[in-house]
Amino acid sequence: MGQWNSTPSEIDGDKPFLMYKEQLQQERMMELQNQWLERTNAMEIAWSREFVRYYGAFCAVSTVGLCVGAFQRRRLVLLAPLVPLGCVLTYQLDQVYGTLRGRVRGEAAPLVLPPRVGGRETHGVRASQTGPTRRAPDLPGPRGHP
Repeated sequence: MGQWNSTPSEIDGDKPFLMYKEQLQQERMMELQNQWLERTNAMEIAWSREFVRYYGAFCAVSTVGLCVGAFQRRRLVLLAPLVPLGCVLTYQLDQVYGTLRGRVRGEAAPLVLPPRVGGRETHGVRASQTGPTRRAPDLPGPRGHP
């Protein structure tokens, strides 16, 4: 009881439908993965911007304190820590608001995306041609029924 037996001819009749169903499932998985990556990137950018706010405040207070101490004691050596603090702040600002993120994406794109042959993709399915609203009329429904 509860078993479902099918003959090879019934399975062969379902192949186009099963392939179409698998293709839709893969497209949905890719879409979910893209959404997850976008959310992850957005969270990373938001965290970096928050970090820059706190680090910028720390650098501002440190700069004021070091400048006051250096000029009161007449020792310019006390200004030396401002060089690495400024370099790190500049790097963080470039990463969050500047062009560093764009440059990294530009260099990573050829490594992540496969080359196109003759203007066409070399792998996968194109999501623009498939979907539940664009089902091919010649594909049968489940179990060979329209």
